[in-house]
Amino acid sequence: MYGDAADVYVDADGDGVMDDLDGDGRIGIGDSRTLLAIVERVEEEEPQLVGGLSAYPTTATHGPFVHVDARGYRARW
Repeated sequence: MYGDAADVYVDADGDGVMDDLDGDGRIGIGDSRTLLAIVERVEEEEPQLVGGLSAYPTTATHGPFVHVDARGYRARW
């Protein structure tokens, strides 16, 4: 609504889906959780960036991703 959120995935190889960030040979919720952990480390180092954060799994309509927002307080779901 306000442009202070993003749904994020890492796609370094440009194939349109999340990369295998957890190294298990599959693309799934584990990769979202790996990215979520990275964002949490950034929040620890830069507390002014704290906000909402959640890992989402693959569904029939999208691959795994992480929702990040800048609401100004820590929220997880």
